[in-house]
Amino acid sequence: MDWDILRGLDDAQRRAVLAGTVRRRYRSGDSLFHQGDPADSLHLLEKGHVAVRIVNLRGVTLTLDVLAPGSAFGEQGLLDDRSRRTASVVAIGPVETRQLQRAEFVALQRAHPSVTTVLVELLAAQVRRLSEQLIDAHTMPAEQRVVQQLARLATGFASGGSATVPLTQEELASMAGTTRPTANRALQRLVDDDVIALARGRVEVPDLDRLLSGVRSTGGGG
Repeated sequence: MDWDILRGLDDAQRRAVLAGTVRRRYRSGDSLFHQGDPADSLHLLEKGHVAVRIVNLRGVTLTLDVLAPGSAFGEQGLLDDRSRRTASVVAIGPVETRQLQRAEFVALQRAHPSVTTVLVELLAAQVRRLSEQLIDAHTMPAEQRVVQQLARLATGFASGGSATVPLTQEELASMAGTTRPTANRALQRLVDDDVIALARGRVEVPDLDRLLSGVRSTGGGG
Protein backbone atom coordinates (compact mmCIF):
# COMPACT_ATOMS: atom_id res chain seq x y z
CA MET A 1 0.00 0.00 0.00
CA ASP A 2 1.25 3.46 -0.94
CA TRP A 3 0.18 6.50 1.01
CA ASP A 4 0.41 9.91 -0.68
CA ILE A 5 1.56 11.56 2.53
CA LEU A 6 4.71 9.40 2.54
CA ARG A 7 5.72 10.17 -1.04
CA GLY A 8 8.16 12.89 0.07
CA LEU A 9 10.22 10.38 2.06
CA ASP A 10 12.91 8.04 0.79
CA ASP A 11 12.57 4.28 1.21
CA ALA A 12 14.46 4.15 4.51
CA GLN A 13 12.34 6.93 5.99
CA ARG A 14 9.11 5.31 4.84
CA ARG A 15 10.18 2.04 6.41
CA ALA A 16 11.02 3.89 9.63
CA VAL A 17 7.57 5.49 9.76
CA LEU A 18 5.75 2.22 9.05
CA ALA A 19 7.91 0.35 11.57
CA GLY A 20 6.69 2.80 14.20
CA THR A 21 3.03 2.02 13.53
CA VAL A 22 0.76 -0.54 15.14
CA ARG A 23 -1.71 -2.46 12.99
CA ARG A 24 -5.33 -2.05 14.09
CA ARG A 25 -8.34 -4.04 12.91
CA TYR A 26 -11.98 -2.99 13.20
CA ARG A 27 -15.31 -4.60 12.41
CA SER A 28 -18.05 -2.87 10.43
CA GLY A 29 -19.68 -0.22 12.59
CA ASP A 30 -16.78 0.06 15.04
CA SER A 31 -15.68 3.57 15.99
CA LEU A 32 -11.97 4.17 15.51
CA PHE A 33 -12.37 7.23 17.70
CA HIS A 34 -15.10 9.66 18.77
CA GLN A 35 -15.56 13.37 18.35
CA GLY A 36 -14.12 15.04 21.45
CA ASP A 37 -11.67 12.23 22.30
CA PRO A 38 -8.06 13.19 23.02
CA ALA A 39 -6.15 13.30 19.72
CA ASP A 40 -2.92 11.38 20.15
CA SER A 41 -2.37 9.45 16.93
CA LEU A 42 -2.55 9.34 13.15
CA HIS A 43 -4.16 6.48 11.19
CA LEU A 44 -2.99 5.26 7.78
CA LEU A 45 -5.92 3.45 6.18
CA GLU A 46 -4.70 0.18 4.69
CA LYS A 47 -7.90 -1.80 4.00
CA GLY A 48 -11.59 -0.94 3.92
CA HIS A 49 -13.43 2.37 4.14
CA VAL A 50 -14.27 4.72 6.99
CA ALA A 51 -16.87 7.46 7.40
CA VAL A 52 -15.94 10.78 9.00
CA ARG A 53 -18.89 12.11 11.00
CA ILE A 54 -19.69 14.99 13.33
CA VAL A 55 -22.59 15.80 15.62
CA ASN A 56 -23.68 19.40 15.10
CA LEU A 57 -25.07 21.82 17.68
CA ARG A 58 -28.59 20.47 17.08
CA GLY A 59 -27.47 16.94 17.90
CA VAL A 60 -27.74 15.80 14.28
CA THR A 61 -25.07 13.41 12.96
CA LEU A 62 -23.60 14.54 9.64
CA THR A 63 -21.31 12.53 7.36
CA LEU A 64 -18.50 14.74 6.11
CA ASP A 65 -16.49 12.28 4.06
CA VAL A 66 -15.75 8.65 3.28
CA LEU A 67 -12.10 7.65 3.03
CA ALA A 68 -10.64 4.82 0.97
CA PRO A 69 -7.40 2.81 1.36
CA GLY A 70 -4.34 5.02 0.99
CA SER A 71 -5.90 7.83 3.01
CA ALA A 72 -4.63 9.21 6.29
CA PHE A 73 -6.64 10.83 9.07
CA GLY A 74 -6.25 12.07 12.61
CA GLU A 75 -3.35 14.38 11.80
CA GLN A 76 -4.20 16.78 14.62
CA GLY A 77 -2.92 14.13 16.98
CA LEU A 78 0.57 14.78 15.63
CA LEU A 79 0.35 18.55 15.83
CA ASP A 80 -0.69 19.26 19.39
CA ASP A 81 -0.74 16.99 22.42
CA ARG A 82 -3.68 19.00 23.84
CA SER A 83 -5.91 18.66 20.79
CA ARG A 84 -9.23 16.82 20.64
CA ARG A 85 -10.81 14.86 17.84
CA THR A 86 -12.96 17.20 15.75
CA ALA A 87 -14.94 14.30 14.26
CA SER A 88 -15.75 10.65 14.78
CA VAL A 89 -14.47 7.97 12.41
CA VAL A 90 -16.51 4.80 11.87
CA ALA A 91 -15.63 1.64 9.94
CA ILE A 92 -17.71 0.82 6.86
CA GLY A 93 -17.11 -2.90 6.59
CA PRO A 94 -13.92 -4.54 7.91
CA VAL A 95 -11.09 -2.02 8.26
CA GLU A 96 -7.34 -2.21 8.87
CA THR A 97 -5.16 0.77 9.70
CA ARG A 98 -1.62 1.48 10.77
CA GLN A 99 -1.76 3.71 13.84
CA LEU A 100 1.13 6.06 14.59
CA GLN A 101 1.17 7.51 18.11
CA ARG A 102 2.30 11.09 18.58
CA ALA A 103 5.16 10.06 20.89
CA GLU A 104 6.47 7.68 18.23
CA PHE A 105 6.21 10.38 15.57
CA VAL A 106 8.15 12.86 17.72
CA ALA A 107 10.88 10.25 18.18
CA LEU A 108 10.99 9.68 14.42
CA GLN A 109 11.34 13.42 13.84
CA ARG A 110 14.38 13.50 16.09
CA ALA A 111 16.00 10.59 14.28
CA HIS A 112 14.86 11.64 10.79
CA PRO A 113 14.08 15.40 10.66
CA SER A 114 12.74 15.12 7.11
CA VAL A 115 9.84 13.01 8.44
CA THR A 116 8.25 16.40 9.15
CA THR A 117 7.37 16.23 5.43
CA VAL A 118 4.51 13.92 6.47
CA LEU A 119 2.86 16.78 8.34
CA VAL A 120 3.43 19.16 5.44
CA GLU A 121 1.74 16.72 3.04
CA LEU A 122 -1.18 16.23 5.42
CA LEU A 123 -1.78 19.94 5.89
CA ALA A 124 -1.39 20.65 2.17
CA ALA A 125 -3.93 17.93 1.33
CA GLN A 126 -6.33 19.34 3.88
CA VAL A 127 -6.05 22.85 2.41
CA ARG A 128 -6.62 21.50 -1.11
CA ARG A 129 -9.66 19.54 0.02
CA LEU A 130 -11.23 22.47 1.83
CA SER A 131 -10.54 24.80 -1.09
CA GLU A 132 -12.17 22.42 -3.55
CA GLN A 133 -15.22 22.04 -1.31
CA LEU A 134 -15.55 25.81 -0.98
CA ILE A 135 -15.29 26.35 -4.73
CA ASP A 136 -17.83 23.60 -5.43
CA ALA A 137 -20.25 25.02 -2.86
CA HIS A 138 -20.15 28.44 -4.57
CA THR A 139 -20.07 27.39 -8.22
CA MET A 140 -21.77 24.01 -8.60
CA PRO A 141 -25.53 23.37 -8.32
CA ALA A 142 -26.49 21.20 -5.36
CA GLU A 143 -27.84 18.32 -7.45
CA GLN A 144 -24.62 18.23 -9.46
CA ARG A 145 -22.62 18.09 -6.23
CA VAL A 146 -24.65 15.04 -5.17
CA VAL A 147 -23.86 13.23 -8.42
CA GLN A 148 -20.20 14.18 -8.21
CA GLN A 149 -19.97 12.83 -4.66
CA LEU A 150 -21.68 9.63 -5.74
CA ALA A 151 -19.22 9.21 -8.61
CA ARG A 152 -16.25 9.73 -6.30
CA LEU A 153 -17.59 7.24 -3.78
CA ALA A 154 -18.50 4.68 -6.43
CA THR A 155 -14.92 4.84 -7.72
CA GLY A 156 -13.68 4.05 -4.23
CA PHE A 157 -16.05 1.11 -3.84
CA ALA A 158 -15.67 -0.18 -7.41
CA SER A 159 -15.34 -3.88 -8.17
CA GLY A 160 -15.24 -5.23 -11.69
CA GLY A 161 -16.75 -2.19 -13.37
CA SER A 162 -19.67 -1.85 -10.95
CA ALA A 163 -20.01 -0.53 -7.42
CA THR A 164 -22.15 -0.67 -4.31
CA VAL A 165 -22.02 2.51 -2.27
CA PRO A 166 -23.16 1.59 1.29
CA LEU A 167 -24.50 5.02 2.24
CA THR A 168 -27.97 6.45 2.73
CA GLN A 169 -29.39 9.35 0.78
CA GLU A 170 -29.14 11.41 3.95
CA GLU A 171 -25.40 10.73 4.12
CA LEU A 172 -24.90 11.61 0.46
CA ALA A 173 -26.82 14.84 1.01
CA SER A 174 -24.65 15.68 4.00
CA MET A 175 -21.45 15.10 2.05
CA ALA A 176 -22.71 17.26 -0.80
CA GLY A 177 -23.72 20.05 1.57
CA THR A 178 -27.40 19.91 0.69
CA THR A 179 -30.73 18.46 1.86
CA ARG A 180 -32.11 14.96 1.52
CA PRO A 181 -34.95 16.04 -0.86
CA THR A 182 -32.38 17.63 -3.16
CA ALA A 183 -30.22 14.51 -3.07
CA ASN A 184 -33.27 12.37 -3.75
CA ARG A 185 -34.16 14.41 -6.85
CA ALA A 186 -30.63 14.05 -8.21
CA LEU A 187 -30.57 10.32 -7.54
CA GLN A 188 -34.04 9.73 -8.97
CA ARG A 189 -32.92 11.29 -12.25
CA LEU A 190 -30.13 8.71 -12.38
CA VAL A 191 -32.61 5.96 -11.54
CA ASP A 192 -34.91 7.12 -14.36
CA ASP A 193 -31.95 6.94 -16.75
CA ASP A 194 -31.06 3.42 -15.50
CA VAL A 195 -27.65 4.65 -14.33
CA ILE A 196 -28.16 3.58 -10.70
CA ALA A 197 -30.57 1.61 -8.54
CA LEU A 198 -31.54 2.61 -4.99
CA ALA A 199 -31.81 0.07 -2.20
CA ARG A 200 -32.13 0.37 1.56
CA GLY A 201 -28.99 2.07 2.84
CA ARG A 202 -27.05 1.79 -0.40
CA VAL A 203 -26.77 2.85 -4.03
CA GLU A 204 -26.07 0.26 -6.73
CA VAL A 205 -24.04 1.41 -9.73
CA PRO A 206 -24.11 -1.39 -12.34
CA ASP A 207 -21.95 0.47 -14.88
CA LEU A 208 -19.43 2.77 -13.27
CA ASP A 209 -18.07 4.07 -16.58
CA ARG A 210 -21.52 5.28 -17.54
CA LEU A 211 -21.89 7.22 -14.31
CA LEU A 212 -18.41 8.74 -14.64
CA SER A 213 -19.04 9.67 -18.28
CA GLY A 214 -22.18 11.53 -17.24
CA VAL A 215 -20.26 13.44 -14.58
CA ARG A 216 -17.52 14.42 -17.03
CA SER A 217 -20.04 15.57 -19.62
CA THR A 218 -21.59 18.01 -17.13
CA GLY A 219 -18.22 19.44 -16.13
CA GLY A 220 -18.12 17.77 -12.71
CA GLY A 221 -15.18 15.48 -13.27
CA GLY A 222 -12.67 17.74 -11.50
